[in-house]
Amino acid sequence: MKLTSTIILLILCAFGYEVKAQATSSKDATVQAWVEVNKTAPSIKIRWPYISGVTKYNIYRKTKDETSWGTVAKGTVNGTDTVWIDTDVKVGNVYEYNIIKVIGTQNIGITYILSGIDVPVVHSRGNALVVVEKGLATSITTELNSYLKDIAADGWKVYSIQVLKTDSVQKVKREILKINTQCGGIKSLIILGHVPVPYSGDFGQGNYGSAPDGHVPDHNGAWPTDSYYAIDYDSWNDGGTNSGASRAENRNFPNDNKWDETQLPGLVKYYTGRIDLSNMPKFPKNEVELTKQYIKKAHDFRYKITQTLEKGVIDENFNGPAYGYFASSAWRNFSVMFGPKNVVETDLLTTCKSENLLFSYGAGAGSYQSCNGIGTTDDFVTNKGAIFNMLFGSYFGDWDNADNILRAPLASTENGLTNAWSGRPYSQNHQMALGDPIGYCAMITQNNIGTYAYNIFANIVSIGLMGDPTLRLHMVAPPTNITTTAQSSNTKVSVSWTASTEPGVIGYYIYRSGNPLSNNYPINSTPITGTSFIDNTPFQGTNYYLVKALKLTTSASGTYYNLSHGNESVISNIIGSPASTINIAKQTLEIYPNPAKDAIILKLSSYSNGNIIRILNSQGMLVKSIETTLNNNLTSETISISDLASGLYFINVGTISSRFIKE
Repeated sequence: MKLTSTIILLILCAFGYEVKAQATSSKDATVQAWVEVNKTAPSIKIRWPYISGVTKYNIYRKTKDETSWGTVAKGTVNGTDTVWIDTDVKVGNVYEYNIIKVIGTQNIGITYILSGIDVPVVHSRGNALVVVEKGLATSITTELNSYLKDIAADGWKVYSIQVLKTDSVQKVKREILKINTQCGGIKSLIILGHVPVPYSGDFGQGNYGSAPDGHVPDHNGAWPTDSYYAIDYDSWNDGGTNSGASRAENRNFPNDNKWDETQLPGLVKYYTGRIDLSNMPKFPKNEVELTKQYIKKAHDFRYKITQTLEKGVIDENFNGPAYGYFASSAWRNFSVMFGPKNVVETDLLTTCKSENLLFSYGAGAGSYQSCNGIGTTDDFVTNKGAIFNMLFGSYFGDWDNADNILRAPLASTENGLTNAWSGRPYSQNHQMALGDPIGYCAMITQNNIGTYAYNIFANIVSIGLMGDPTLRLHMVAPPTNITTTAQSSNTKVSVSWTASTEPGVIGYYIYRSGNPLSNNYPINSTPITGTSFIDNTPFQGTNYYLVKALKLTTSASGTYYNLSHGNESVISNIIGSPASTINIAKQTLEIYPNPAKDAIILKLSSYSNGNIIRILNSQGMLVKSIETTLNNNLTSETISISDLASGLYFINVGTISSRFIKE
C-alpha cells in the first residue's frame, strides 16, 4: 500500500486527543477493557489488564446521543490500577465511556464502551425499507417474502419497493424519500441486489490529496456512495473533473451523474447496508442462487440455527505505527464485546474454518480481489469468514467490480453476513455489545467527525456496509411450534407454543397484527412464563401472531433485556375489532415530574382504550396496578410511587405507554 506524504502527516485523533507514536501496535493503541455491573448497589465497574509504564487512565462519560465527551474526566486512576467504578448510575439507563491510556503527557490508547444495567427491552425498532433490484426480485419471490418476514420478526415494520438497474440514482432516491414520507420516517435501508450504485468523490484533489487507500493517481476520483440514499440533501454537485483514475468508474466529469462531494454533505439518517451478489463469477452459484443462499444464512443466524462463538479474531499484516493502527478498531471493539480473553490474533481463515466466530478483522496490502496475508476472493469460494467481518487493504474498498473481495464473504456458503472496509476510518461497533444493530454502528461511523477516534478520512462518502444492517450480535433461540386456535365462537384466540431451548429465558411476549410485516407491540404487558395465552380482543378477519422469548443478556459491556426473533402463526375468520380502529400514533401520556421521588402526575392526550394504570419495572414485570379516572377529557391523576425502588419504570394505560425514573 502506497502512502502519500499528506497521509503520513495525518495522525489518529479523538476529540482533540492524539494517539502518539509510543503505541507500538494496534493493540497497544487501545485499552483492553470490559465491564462488570451490579444491580443491587447500582454500579458499573470497568476493568482492564495491567500494563507497565502507564501513568494514568482518564475515563470520560456521556449519554449515548451526545457527540461531545466534554473537557473534564468523569474519573482518573493511577497507571498501576486496573479498575474504575462508576456508582453514579441508575438501573435501566445507558452510559457511554471513553477510556484513555496516558503515558507521561501523551495519550497512547483509546477504547469506548456503551454500558448499562438491565437496559429495557426493545419491542419496536422502527421502519425498515428493502429496495430490491426488480430482475432479482422476480427470481426470488418466495425467499424475498421470507426475508421480509424475518426482518419484521425482530420488531421492524417492513416496507419494500423494486427498482430497475437502469434507473438513475436520483429516481431511486426519490422512491426512497416517498416511502420515508409515507411511513413517517425510515430507520433502516436495506439495498438488495445490484440497485443503481451512487458514486461521489474528488479524491486526489483539493483537501483530499489522496484516495482513502493512498493510491494516486490511479485510484483518485469517485467511489461508491450508498450513503447518498440516506442523506436528506438534494444539492449534490456534478460539475467537477477528476480524470486520472485507472478505472472508468472512478473518473468524474461534469454532468455524468457522479457527484463531486468527498465529505458527506449531511447526516446519514438510515442504517444502510447493501447485499449485492451480482458479478461474482468466481463462485459456482449465480447472483440469484447466491442471494437465496444469503437469505438462508441470515435466517439461520437470526433464529439461532447457526451456533456461534462469542469471539473475535484479528489478522493484521501491517506495522501499526507506520500506517495508523488499522486493527485498533478491532482490538477496542472486540474487547468490550467478548472480553479480552476471547480476542485472538491469528490467521483469520484458518480460525474461521473450524469455528463460527461472531467477528473478524483482517488487514493487508490489497487488490480488488485480494488482501495480503488474509486471502483472495477464490479463498472465500471454499472457506468462510465470521458472521460479522471487517477487512482493510488497497483498492477493494471500492467494491463495485467483479469478484470484489469485500463482497466475497457474503457469497461464501457459511457465515459472512456483513463486511466493512475498516481502517480509514475505523469502524465503531462497540454499541453492538448492548444490543444495537450493526447498521446503527455503520451510521455512527459515517457521521463521526470528532466523537470517536477515526485515524484519517472521517465522514467521507466511501464509508459503507456490505450486508444486512438490521442484524444484531446476540441471538436468542425463539419458541417454536406456534399454534393458534379460535375459541368462543371465533371471538377469542388461543395461542400456544413449545418453550425456547435458550438457557435463562424469563418469559414470552405475544404480538398480534393485521399485517405480517408489522408485529411491533406486545399484547401482554408482562412476560408470560407459561406456554399459552388467550387473546380476548383479536382483530376482525385475519390475525398474525408472533411469540418471542425474553432473556437478560450479559456481555462484556453490561446487561440488557433481549428478545428472540418471533415465530409466527396465522388465523383467519375471527370476529373482532377492525385493526384500523386502533390509533396509537396520536395518543400520548405525559408524566411529570420525571425523574420523581414520591409521586408522579399523569395526563392523557386522548382516549386510552383502558381504565387500568399498570406500572412495570425495567424487566417488564408488573409491580403496581391502579384503576384510573383518566379519559378523553384530558383529566390528570396523581400516582404515589414512594413504595417503588429507584430505577426505570414503564406505565401502560390501555394502548398507550410511557416511562419514568424513580429517584
